[in-house]
Amino acid sequence: MAQRFSTGTTVSAIGHLGLIVWLVVGWGLDSQPQPMQVTEVSVVTGEEYAALQAAQSPQPDTPAPTASVAPEPRPAAPPKPEPTPAPAPDPTPAPVPTPAPDPTPTPPAPPAPPEQSAPATTPDLPPAAEAQPRPAPRIAPTPAPKPPSDAQVNDTVTQPAAQDATAATVVPKPAEAAAPPEAATQIVPESAKPAAAPVTAPTTSARPAARPTPPAPPPAPTPTPTPTPTETPPPTPAPQAPAEAAVNDAVAAALASAQASTPGSSAAVQGPPMTGAEKDAFRLSVQNCWNVDNGSQSASVVVTVQFDLSPQGKVVGDVRLVSAQGGPQSAADSAFQAARRAVLRCQRDGYQLPADKYEQWKQVEITFDPSSMRLR
Repeated sequence: MAQRFSTGTTVSAIGHLGLIVWLVVGWGLDSQPQPMQVTEVSVVTGEEYAALQAAQSPQPDTPAPTASVAPEPRPAAPPKPEPTPAPAPDPTPAPVPTPAPDPTPTPPAPPAPPEQSAPATTPDLPPAAEAQPRPAPRIAPTPAPKPPSDAQVNDTVTQPAAQDATAATVVPKPAEAAAPPEAATQIVPESAKPAAAPVTAPTTSARPAARPTPPAPPPAPTPTPTPTPTETPPPTPAPQAPAEAAVNDAVAAALASAQASTPGSSAAVQGPPMTGAEKDAFRLSVQNCWNVDNGSQSASVVVTVQFDLSPQGKVVGDVRLVSAQGGPQSAADSAFQAARRAVLRCQRDGYQLPADKYEQWKQVEITFDPSSMRLR
């Protein structure tokens, strides 16, 4: 193994050494140099260079001048003929007046359709009395109205003469129109007088009724004065014998001891006790607002708090700490604050508790135990 390793190393060293010698000596690397091109130049001045350029540049061929040809003159334009004036128009003859056509009669306008008006509600009126003819000084088949005071009365009616507009002669003055005398178709007695028109509206209207007077309020009852009790001085007790005083003292002491030993006397004043359902409902209403910080030391502390309630179910005063079990003092303070916040937060408008048992829940004591919450 060592012999093989030394042989390879020897071969590699010989090879590298030979390569380095060949590069240093340069066997086979010689190259023939390129032949150099040499050009001879001479130095001339600027004037000599300009003279050489002028001698070498060819002269441009100048074209021979050609004779200019004058353009032929254009013929003059013929003069325009003068316009011939138009002959004067013949005079127009004067128009012959034509006779005016006879005026055509205007056709009568078609009758307007009768307007359909809404039926008017009118009160029922009595039938109108038949008009009586007015008495006249003569009787005629056709009644004639009374002529005006300045009209000329004649037995025959004379119509006024119509004046001819087309006549050229002077027309004599037309006769004045004469009105016929007043006439009637029947003889009207002098006693007959025209009946008066019926009265369709009342001449006077009834006065509207006045607003009724509201009834007077009943008089307030006069409070009956309460008789002031007259203090009657207590009668002066007669002096008792020493034996009766000792007996009375003994009876009073026996009654006091009997009342103190009776268990139901205080319960009668405080009312019936609260049921289990009422206690559970109150406990759940407080427990809904109680937040326990799980994982902290206060989660293992059991605190008991006490507080007073008003008849409306609201906390009176502040919540008091009764006892705290388990954990350090800082954990007990945290657990008490959580219990206090639960009691104050859940009261809102007051706890719903039976009013007839106020003496039972006037003062409440609750134990906040994370494992089980108890109400006393």
